[in-house]
Amino acid sequence: MASQRDNVIAKTGQEMGQLFNRFFGSIEALRQARTQPATSDVNATIASISSDLWAPQIERHEDEHSITLRAYLPNVARSQIRIDTGTRGRLKIYGESNSQTVYESGGDRITERQLGQIEKDIPLPESAMVEQMTVLDDERNGVVITIPKKIK
Repeated sequence: MASQRDNVIAKTGQEMGQLFNRFFGSIEALRQARTQPATSDVNATIASISSDLWAPQIERHEDEHSITLRAYLPNVARSQIRIDTGTRGRLKIYGESNSQTVYESGGDRITERQLGQIEKDIPLPESAMVEQMTVLDDERNGVVITIPKKIK
């Protein structure tokens, strides 16, 4: 009969296998992208690959008065979230997660750590007034960004 420790170890092994498969599959995709003609969009290829690793959920609502972005960033402390509006027509959200789970059973202890970085680039219309944006903490582990728009 398998113990709880054996089940935890087997589950961890499966998750590590999936992680390695995604990682090495991403490397293979980059190699294939390198052999494509020079006209291919390398940035789009890299963005596509990196989005498989960890992409935050961003909800966007826009009306004639404002744009509201709700970024769900689990395991990212508010102090680790940075919002950059330095590029005209773009808003970038940066974050770094660091979480740890400890499993204990019968004197054995397994610590699982998850580290990761995100960068999300969001296009904005010309009417967005980023200098007047507000950023609030979201109850779902993230932020709510509201950007007013110029009324035409």
